[in-house]
This record gives sequence, structure tokens and C-alpha cells, in this order.
Amino acid sequence: MSSIFNRDQNFCGRCQTLLIYPSTAPCKITCPQCLTSWKFNAIEELKTTSTTTRYVKTIADVEADTNEKGDGDAIVQHICPRCEYNEASYTTLQTRSADEGATIFYTCCQCKYKCIEYS
Repeated sequence: MSSIFNRDQNFCGRCQTLLIYPSTAPCKITCPQCLTSWKFNAIEELKTTSTTTRYVKTIADVEADTNEKGDGDAIVQHICPRCEYNEASYTTLQTRSADEGATIFYTCCQCKYKCIEYS
């Protein structure tokens, strides 16, 4: 079978899935995604590396992000139940099952009061 993409020995020639190499060669390998098979010969000195970066965000960082007006969220007309200001930023999150509406989290742009609307 001819491949659709240019063949790179690290990826499936049909669907470009990263291939997992066996510990012995020669043998036959099969793509776990599209089930295409190839004859696998040993690769000399194949080296792989990976890097993991951990990002730590403190509670103070999160509060500083949410205390700024707008902070990346959309601004809408919403009356604050505490100060009656008419602008709030909002974000949505699916907190319940998929057949129910998303939960809307409003933050008043003036007093930073947070309220929740279950739609």
C-alpha cells in the first residue's frame, strides 16, 4: 500500500499518528489509529527527548487576574445585585450535564461582586 503523505519513519504514512516502536526488529508494526501495517527494520541510535514545563499560579495571581476590568472576559449589560452597576464581565462553564445550559459567572466591573446564573 502506498502512503498518502511523505513517509517519515516516526509517523504513520497514512494518518500521521506517532508510531510506537517495538523493542526488537525486524518485525511488523501497525498504526494504532488507522491499522495500516509496515515492515519495521532497526533504526540506529534513535534518540527521543521530551520536556515538561510546570506552571504554578498562586491564589494571589488568580485574584489579581480577576480584579482587573475585563480580564479577557466579555463585558455585557448586567445589573449588579450589590451596587446596581450595569456592566459586568462574564465567563461560562458547563457545570452540569450536556443537555442543560451552561453556568454563567458574572463579575461586576465596579465592585467586583461575583454572581452566578444557571441557565
